[in-house]
Amino acid sequence: MSGLTPVGRVRNNWALAARRLRAARTRQPPVDWGRFAAIVAVGLVLVIFTAIFYDARVIAWTETAPSGVRGFFGWVTRFGKSDWLLIPTGIIAVVVALGDWRRVSRTNAAAWWEIGTFAVVLFVVVAASGLATDIVKPIVGRFRPDFVPEGAFAFAPLSLGGYAHYSFPSGHATTMAAVAVIAAFVPSVVTVPIVIATALVAFSRVMISVHFPSDVVGGALIGIGVGYFILRVMADAGILFVRRPNGMIRARFGVLRRLRRRKDGLAGLFPALWTALGRQ
Repeated sequence: MSGLTPVGRVRNNWALAARRLRAARTRQPPVDWGRFAAIVAVGLVLVIFTAIFYDARVIAWTETAPSGVRGFFGWVTRFGKSDWLLIPTGIIAVVVALGDWRRVSRTNAAAWWEIGTFAVVLFVVVAASGLATDIVKPIVGRFRPDFVPEGAFAFAPLSLGGYAHYSFPSGHATTMAAVAVIAAFVPSVVTVPIVIATALVAFSRVMISVHFPSDVVGGALIGIGVGYFILRVMADAGILFVRRPNGMIRARFGVLRRLRRRKDGLAGLFPALWTALGRQ
């Protein structure tokens, strides 16, 4: 593999994952469309309920909040942008894919495979959920709170006008909910902080009057749904996630966990990456 071009390395390093995904697709049971329709219906009912009973009231309440509180949430809301995740995870995935992992120990190669695969999963979950949101926004065409003096039910369906009526669903809430799903299935010390950050960012969109509460609920449901679907596909393929007999999905970072238990076990990862990229 050391004589391959960078493109050749990428193809070889991810060929195994592609084969596993294809094999998993043939093993998957048919989609239960009735159950899927029921879940979507429940989600729509929740969104409509929130819109009817809470949207106008909550927005009116936020307008009375002190300027310092709104300023704080204006700062918090910046962390819900997908770029914060897409750029670093994309870079990690590309760097790992370019490595010639035959030049390092199997343990370090396997550890970086886990890191690179997780970066790809996170990238795909955020990108796919964001794409779903971007498709729904112009179809619904809901006006944002700061553009609708007539109330919470102003729409311009199938409109391509842009920001003013791209309120539903909230893209920030979608992104953060998708990340929270992954955090929930990869238990660690950062799981609770990520869930708290998700709630703060989602709430911030309402506090700064750029989304109604139902927009946030809709975005969160999309993020959770897309994230869980992708994790199920990965678990069925046995790539980084596994499905237990009781149906629960759990992450499988076996090599990284073993290295973490060793003294200075993780210290060799970056030298190994340097070597795999042909720097020694």
